[in-house]
Formats: sequence, structure tokens, C-alpha cells
Amino acid sequence: MEEPSDISYYVGAAQQDASTTVEIVIGSGDIVTIDELPEDASELETFLQAESCAAKYWVLVSRAYAQAGRAADGAAIAETALSMDYMSAADRVQLNFTLAWTNLALAAEGPDRQRYLDRANEHLAETGDSSSTNALLAHAQVSMLTDRADLALQAFDKLLKADPNNCYALLGKAHITLSKTRNYTNALKLYQQVLVSNPAIKPDPRLGIGICYWFLKERGLALAAWQRVLELDPQSFKARLLLNLASFDEVCTNSLSDTLFLEGYTKSLKELSSLHQERSRDPVILLALCSYYYSKADYDLVEQIVSRAVSLLNSSIASGSGGSKLSAFSAKLLSNCSFWLGRVAFSRGDFTQSQKNFHEAIRLDENNLLAKLGLGQSQLNRDSSEEAIITFESILKTNSKCLEVIYSLGMLYANSSSRTKQEQAIQLLERYIRLSNNRGSAVANKKDAEAYLNKEPIALNAFLTLSKLYEGKDVSQSLTYLHKAVESRKQIGLDAPAEVYNNMAVFNYTKNNTEDAVKYLELSLARLEDSEIPGQLRDDLKVSVSFNLARTYETTNSDKALLHDNASNLEIRSFYGWFIKTFGKKLGLKPDADTTHQKETLVDYDSHDCYALISLANIYCVMAKDLKSPRDEEKKKKYYVRALELFTKVLSIDPKNVFAAQGFAIIYIENKEYTQGLDILRKIRDSLNDISVYLNLGHVLTEMKQFSKAIESYEIASVRYANNQDSKILAEFITKQSVEDRLVDDISEATANLNHAIEKLTELSSEEEKHPPYPKSELKARANLGSTLLSRLNACLEETKENITQLNTKLEEAKKLREEEEARRAKELESALAEQKAKNEALALERIKLQEQAQQWAEEARANIAVNESDDDKMFDEETGKEKKASKKGGKKKGKGAKKDFINDSDDDNVSEPNLESDAGSDKEDEAPAKKKAAKPKKGGKRKRRAIEDEDDDEDEANGDEDENKDENKSEDSGPSSKKAKTFKSEEMVQDSSEEEGEEGLF
Repeated sequence: MEEPSDISYYVGAAQQDASTTVEIVIGSGDIVTIDELPEDASELETFLQAESCAAKYWVLVSRAYAQAGRAADGAAIAETALSMDYMSAADRVQLNFTLAWTNLALAAEGPDRQRYLDRANEHLAETGDSSSTNALLAHAQVSMLTDRADLALQAFDKLLKADPNNCYALLGKAHITLSKTRNYTNALKLYQQVLVSNPAIKPDPRLGIGICYWFLKERGLALAAWQRVLELDPQSFKARLLLNLASFDEVCTNSLSDTLFLEGYTKSLKELSSLHQERSRDPVILLALCSYYYSKADYDLVEQIVSRAVSLLNSSIASGSGGSKLSAFSAKLLSNCSFWLGRVAFSRGDFTQSQKNFHEAIRLDENNLLAKLGLGQSQLNRDSSEEAIITFESILKTNSKCLEVIYSLGMLYANSSSRTKQEQAIQLLERYIRLSNNRGSAVANKKDAEAYLNKEPIALNAFLTLSKLYEGKDVSQSLTYLHKAVESRKQIGLDAPAEVYNNMAVFNYTKNNTEDAVKYLELSLARLEDSEIPGQLRDDLKVSVSFNLARTYETTNSDKALLHDNASNLEIRSFYGWFIKTFGKKLGLKPDADTTHQKETLVDYDSHDCYALISLANIYCVMAKDLKSPRDEEKKKKYYVRALELFTKVLSIDPKNVFAAQGFAIIYIENKEYTQGLDILRKIRDSLNDISVYLNLGHVLTEMKQFSKAIESYEIASVRYANNQDSKILAEFITKQSVEDRLVDDISEATANLNHAIEKLTELSSEEEKHPPYPKSELKARANLGSTLLSRLNACLEETKENITQLNTKLEEAKKLREEEEARRAKELESALAEQKAKNEALALERIKLQEQAQQWAEEARANIAVNESDDDKMFDEETGKEKKASKKGGKKKGKGAKKDFINDSDDDNVSEPNLESDAGSDKEDEAPAKKKAAKPKKGGKRKRRAIEDEDDDEDEANGDEDENKDENKSEDSGPSSKKAKTFKSEEMVQDSSEEEGEEGLF
């Protein structure tokens, strides 16, 4: 149990011990001593007002009431003091701190928590102090009550940094360490540090020390700590509650006998009742009472108690203006409430509701192990085995030594068909047994009784399941676990079930230990006689055990006979009667052995044995049916009446005996009262799961000419019970089948078997047979019926063969049409492929022609380019000639030079190609500006030519102007310059030609 917050020790932080005696100094200087606080706090309040006492006396009285558990009265006194006009500012600060602490004390009690916390915060704000020790402690307590442990821990660390021996800060930090972090070792050290520093501090740190020891599995030290608290303060409610809960744990786990348990449980329950009277609104006490009323199966009261606890917790959480966050302690209490509601729903069989409640309990407290176990059990009872396995596996990860989880998971794995799961089941169940035996053995120096108490009782089913799992691979180990199961039952003064002894006998029998097998089978029969097993189940078990004992006697060649040793056992006599009826003729027994045996049972042992009565009635029915002669009608009628009497007696003993009712129906039908017999058969059809009911229905419906319904009954009998293998039904059934459902082999086999049956019937009805099983007339009638049926089967055979022939013909025609269609499709596909191939070839030829034509066009284009270049040269020459002629007309001096130019140009044109290389490579031509400008390689011969021609024209015009101002000598020198220009032109032509061939020129 988690200790709820208690801040009563914060009231009066300067005092270490609260005294019930209050001394007040009045105005006259006299001292008034108050030994006991009055029940009516207003008396002291009036006295303090009348005497105008100082603030410290108001605070003293308020603290006294708070420490006495009457924080509300203390708060009221402090409120009155705060309203006094003579209070100074310092006094008001002190009174506000007192009011803050008293309101925190009221908030810690539970009801209206938020309202008191709001008041405490208001008073703390009015103090205007946030750094003093008192203020830090108060703010830390507010943080703890509002589940803000981090802020509280920061405040405590700040206080401890200033004063490492501050006991109140140490107590607060220890409480957070215990309840939030669950670090019980560190929390124990902090509580012990407080106890060493101040053994008289309130509340007693021994309470926390005891809680830490309890969770550290040191139960003795925990009890000693709480008892010491009770010695120092007999009225300590928390110490009494913790000791009471510990006493319940001690009684439930360590009682050596039922008497000790009853005494201890009664004492603990009385102590809990007294605690409930003191604090009826404490949820912890209410939840402790749930266990008692749940054990009494008073589920309604348990629900009322849980509802009361939930309402108290919810009112505490939702009180005030905004509501408070759910604290960890409140969440655990609410989780336990949901857990108890889940247990109640589980006990009532409402597994869906119990699963919801357990889910809610786990949501509120993830560490609620009992709720997780309840959830797994609820899922298991809802047939959700897979979900239950997942739940138990998740529990096992965090609680690896939880015996309940290990056992449950082992049993679930054992029911699996997976070999791996079964191996895991063996491991888990063996681990469960090992942990149960070794629990507590690690602690040394324990008495035998204590060591025995620490051993958990092992479930018998664990041994039986392990025996079953080992049965297929290790019979000796399986037998060992059965022995352990018997020993575990004997340890608690009980005997093992009869089934266990029977299984032990079977294992010994397989190991050829027949003596032990006989011993255990005899023990099993003795246990069946003394057991409280229901009658029908006990009788069924007796049959199995008796049969096993007979087999064992048979193996040991014992002279004992099972029937002789158990002559009065009606089950054995019934079984023997069935044996005579079924196998008597094969074994050569007398024809009336069955009748004699049943009469002996009814006369000598039990005249009310139903099996014997029904068997004898059936014999009378058979005897009556065998009488076919008209003169035996009276005798036949007597047999039927005797059978009716026996069936009636059976129904008087067992009104729900369907076999006797079917006997009635057969008698009615044999006497031509078909309607009554049909009604009885229809009534017992749903009660008796046997082929005979539907066969009889088919027979009577056939007699009533309702053939379609008769066929339905025969079909049900054949399909449901005989798996289409019963020859009595199939011969007639084949003739009723449609032609499509018949098979030639089935009809042929039925015909052969029918021929064989006719032969046998004919032999039995012949004169040579002296002892026919039935009257010869009936046998002959059966043979004639078989002959009629044979002709029908032959007709069915011919019809079936003809149908098969037609089907084969249709199949051949369909196959032929299919082949023709496939051939046609293949031919179409082949022609389509050939046509496509021809198209592709034509396209390829056309593509080749287009490529050749494109190549031809390219060559013609290159030839045209060469022709155009020669035309350009001619045009250039003609234009040059025209310009020179024009220059001659301009002056006489110029004519001669022009003529030379014309001659030179003609000469250059004729000799430029042979001298191309020398002209292009001459260094002298590099000096000419026109030559330098034309030496740069360029693409596009025509454009280059035109550019060069334009430059030449410009030069010619310039030269013409100069010739007008020069004499003829200078005009004669123009020949070489003209020659250079022409050489440059021929060089450019070479460059263009080289670019046409691949853009590789002289440069």
C-alpha cells in the first residue's frame, strides 16, 4: 500500500514535538494553561478575542487543533485572528502561513482537495514570501498534492542545499523517492537519516521505513517498525492500518491449519471494522472490506462498497473549480476498484464485462498484476485463447517468477497442436513445479514448518498434463509424473482420482508390469465406488476400468472371469449380453443364450435393468416377426403384447429412453398402424443419433407409398452414417440415382453382390437346408425380390452405358470441332505472318531506294556547288574587265595599264592552279594586307568569295584613283600587285574545296 501524503508535521515547523498543553499569557500577565482542547473551538476563539491575545497565541491554538486532527477548527481560529484589527503585518504573515498549512492538512485528507489547495495558494500569495524555509516547504507540499513531484523535489533539494539536516525536506524527498521512483533502497536510507537526526519527529519516519522493508521482502523488519510506531503513538491510524493489512497477509499465507486461519482472520477483520468506524470514508479501508464480502459471495455488497469508494475518490479529484489531476495514489485505488468489479463480473459469468473492468484497471495502473491475470482468464473463458496467450506472455516478461502465469501459459501451450508449443509447455510446467517446491528455500536457518509454508501447493493438473505430454515419447517419465500426482494428493490428505490409477495401470500394462497394472485397476474400481462422481459418468468409467482389468486378467492367464467376479455389475452383464447377441453364433453358443442371459439378469439381479428389458423385448419382436403362418397369428400377437409390456416397463423406469420408444414404433408398424409408428419415429429422430431411425423411417414411408420421402431417409442413412458403404441401402439407392450420377463399376459391383445374395438366399430356402435362419417362404420371397431388383439393375446398367456412349460421342464431336477451329486459327495466323513479312520486305526495298536517291541528290548537290564556283570566277573576271574598260575611258594613261591587267588576269587564270602550292606557301605574300585578311579559314565558299570580291573591288577603285595622279611608270608597277590579289583568290578556292571534302584545309 502506498502511504498517502501527511503534512501534519509541517504545522509548526519550529517545534519537534506537539504538546497537548497550551499556555496563553493574557494582558494582565497571568498565564492560562489549557490541558485539553475544548470540543467547541469557539470557546477558545472568544477567549482569545476578549483578551486581545498576541498573534503567536492564536497560532499556537490553531496548531494544537491541527495536530489533534481537527484542522478545520484550527483554520477557523486562524481566520478569526487574521480579521483582528490589532494584528501587525508580521503577524498577518505568520497567520497566513498557518492558514496555508491547515488548508494543506485538509486537502491531504481527501474531500474537497482542490478547494483547500486554492485557499492554501491564496494565503501563500498573501504572505509575499517565496524564499524562506517555511514558504519553500509549503510550495513543495502543494506540488506534491497536485502530483508535480519534479517541482517538489526541486524545492526540497534547494532546502537541503542550504541545510543538509533539514528533516522535513528529507522526509518529503524520501516520500517522493518511495512513491514516484519506487527506489525503495534510497528511500529507506533517507527515512533512516531522518530517524537518526530527529527520532521524535512527526509523522514518524518508521512508517516509511516499514513500507520500504515490506517491498524489499523483509516482512519481519517492516512489522517491527510499524509496531514501534504504535508503541510511541497508540492512536496512530496509519500504523494500525498497515499492521492490519499485514495481519491479513500473514493469515492468508502462513496459517498452518483451518483453525488458526479462522482465528487470525476473525481478529484481523475485527481490527479492520474498528478502523472503518473511525474513518468510514477512507477508500483503503473500504477496498480491504471487499475481500471479505467477496469471499462470502455477497457480490451486490461488494459492488456497493466499490461504488462508495469510487464516489469518494471522484469527489476528491473533481472538487473545486477546475478539478485536480489524478494522483498516482488515487489512480491505484481506482485501479483496485475496477479490479474488484472485474472479479464480481467474472464470478457471475459475465466475462465480457469482467474483461472491460480489468482493462480499465490496467489502464489506471499498469503494474496491477492481479488485473492482468484476471484479463487473461476472462479472455480464456471467452474462447479467445490467442489473446489470452499474448496477455500471459506479456506478464511473464515482467514477472518471470509468477507461478499463476507460468502454469496458465503452460496449460495453454499444452492444448496446442504445434510440437514446438508442446515442448514449451513441458518447460513451463516443469519450471512451475520447480519454483513451487523451491519457493523460500533460499533463506537459510528456517524451521521445517516455515520451509513447508514457503512451498506453494502444486496443481494436480500440472502433473497430469506433463504425463500426457510425455506419453508419446517417454512412458517412464509419464508414469513418474502420475506417481508424483498421487503423492501430492496424499500430502494434503486426499486421494487421487480413479482416472489417475487407471492411467497408471495402462502404462504398467504397456511395460509388461501386469501385477502393478492389476493393483492400480483394483484401486481405481475402489475409488469409483467411494467417489462423488455423478452416476452416469461413474458407470461409464466402471465399464472402461472393468474392461482394462479383464484384458489384464487375460494377459496373465488368470482363472478369474470378469463376469464371475462381477456377477452383479449390470454394466458388465449388459456388455456380455451384447457380446452374445453379436458374436454368439460365431462362437458356437446356444441360439437362446442371449435370452437366457437377459432373463437371468432380470430374475436374479435387477428386474429394472433397462438394457436387459429392451434386449428381451427385442427378442420377442424377432420371434413374433418370424411367425408367418396364419395359424400362428394368436401366438404372434402374444409375443408383441409381451414386447409392449417390456417396453412400457422401460419407459416407466426411464421416460426418455428412445430405444424403448423406437420399439413401440416398430411394433405399431409391424401391425399396420403406420401413422402412429411414423409419429414416434419422427419424435425420436432428433434424440437418437443412429442409422436405425432413418432406416425405419424409410421402411414405413415406403409402406405408406411416400417414396420421395423414403428416398430422403435412405439417403441420410447412407451418407451420414454409412459413408455410402452400406450394402443394405446402396442396392436400392443406385436404381434411384440419376443417370449422370451412376457409375458402371458401381452398378456392376452391386449386380455381382446381388447375384451372390440371391444364390445364398436360394441355398438357404432349398430343401437341403434343415435349419434356415428365417422361414423358407420369406427367404424365397427375398430371392424373388432380389431377382426383380436384378432386372432393374441390368436396365440401369444398359441405360448408364448408353448415356456414357452418348457422352463419349459428344466429346469426340466437340474435340473434332475444337481441332478444326485450332487448325483454322493456325492457318489464319500463318497467312497473316506471311503478309506482314512481305510488307516488311517491300518497305525495306523502298527504304534502300530512298537512301540511294538521297545519296544521288547529295552528289548532284556537291557537283552543283563546284559549277557555281566556276561561274563565280567567270563573273568576277567579267566584272573586273568592265571596270578596267571604264578606267581606260577615263584617261589615256590608264589604257595601257588596264590592258596589262586584263592580260595578267587571263594569264593568272590559266596558270593559277599549277602554281597554287608555291603561291600559297610564299612568304612574300604574307606582307600584303589583303593576303593576311584572306588567310583565315572560313566555311561557306560562296560567302568567302563574295567577301573577297568586295574587298578587291574596293582596292581596284582606290588604285584607279591613284592611277589618275601617277605617271605611266608607276602604272606599270601595278602588275605584281594585281598578281598577288589573284594568287590570294586562287588560294581561297583551294580552301573551299578542302572544306567540301571534310572540312580539312591547308590549315
